[in-house]
Amino acid sequence: MVYNVDILSNPKSAFWKLSSPLILLSIFQACYSLIDMFWVSQLSQEAFFAIGVMAPLFTLIITFGDAVGIGTNSIISRELGKKDFENSYNSILHGIVACGVLSVGIILSTFFLEDILSLLNVTESVDLAMTYIFPIFIFSFVFLFSSLFVNTLQAEGNSRIPTRLLILTNILNLILDPILIFVFDLGILGASLATILSTSIAVVYFLYWYLSGRSEVVLNFKYFKPGIVYEIFVVAVPNFLMEGLWCVSVMYFNRILIDQLGTVGVLLYTTSLNIETFILSPEIAFGKAVLTISGHLYGAEDYEKLKEIYGYSLYISILLVLITAIAFFFVRDYVFALFSVTNMETSVFYIALIGIFLLPCKQVIIMSNKILDGMGKSYHSLILSNGTIISQIILTTLLSPVLTQGICVLIGIFISEFIFAIINYILLRNMLNGKNRLEERIQSKKNNS
Repeated sequence: MVYNVDILSNPKSAFWKLSSPLILLSIFQACYSLIDMFWVSQLSQEAFFAIGVMAPLFTLIITFGDAVGIGTNSIISRELGKKDFENSYNSILHGIVACGVLSVGIILSTFFLEDILSLLNVTESVDLAMTYIFPIFIFSFVFLFSSLFVNTLQAEGNSRIPTRLLILTNILNLILDPILIFVFDLGILGASLATILSTSIAVVYFLYWYLSGRSEVVLNFKYFKPGIVYEIFVVAVPNFLMEGLWCVSVMYFNRILIDQLGTVGVLLYTTSLNIETFILSPEIAFGKAVLTISGHLYGAEDYEKLKEIYGYSLYISILLVLITAIAFFFVRDYVFALFSVTNMETSVFYIALIGIFLLPCKQVIIMSNKILDGMGKSYHSLILSNGTIISQIILTTLLSPVLTQGICVLIGIFISEFIFAIINYILLRNMLNGKNRLEERIQSKKNNS
């Protein structure tokens, strides 16, 4: 069976072939996050709070693996676009080495976990928070390699295998959650162990897939040549810094929310972020598909198609997220009530209302970033994304004395996302137009000669 997609001949068709299985995966993973959060919320409000304040640290680990995976994907996509297969083999080997080194660093950071909690102003449920996050830090390599292999297989144009595998392992996670949490009475530790065990199965199968010779990119250390790791981190570092700063901003907002609303503020914010991930799940899949397609097109120097796929992906993603956000607005109270976040109808109303305007702005930023990643120009998106997050932090800080009950966080995020969505769009359109004009001049000179 052929799993890989022909990207260069018809990018729009490739967009749907790559993203369709990823949409299913993204929706399923978002549902898993909501269900996982639901099980923990049934333990106690303290356990729910503990996972909420630890969520940015867990996300940070995933970010490490995803950043290296995106960097590796970018290089593999460009090399395959140029038909340079040996360099694509070298790229994945450097990605594996990079994830191994990063996992050692994360394990060593466990010595500072209590200091991190103190900085976050977490004085309640400290033992529960440590119980949940400590095993995840120790087995961080599982999450790093899982994220890496999802990206490298997609670089080949193969979205089906990681989609099927991760759906199956997430189903296993959902089965293990209530068993380990309630049947074996492990509580919040059970939620942590269920995530580790199910993700480990995915990593084992990914390794089997590569070592059995079924992948287009060969996994063999005889192709390892030092030096390409720099190119991986040209894309990986900006992505990590973007997501890393986002995690820092979440921790900062949690601190403000604890001051203004107590633990319920963190519960509201954590629930909102998970619901947002669910609503954005198809668009996240679109972004991953666009990353691979833009890498192939940029490697083949087909800037006209690159410009077309940017506009097409924006149109599809914005339309879909608007429909979903408006639909969610009418069922908001029922959804939040599932997680024991009650008696906060006013806050929930404003969160859902602002989301209708906020989420399309996020789509412009996501698609712009993925196009730049595919082109190997992630430092452009790094500057813009960091500007967005820094703006959110500054605005929230300035508004916090005036707007209480967490409204300062909501307004600060919205204004920043709106302004920087416009900036992202203008920058990338100008960049692609410039590339296209340059290609036309080069072609004209060739024809004249």
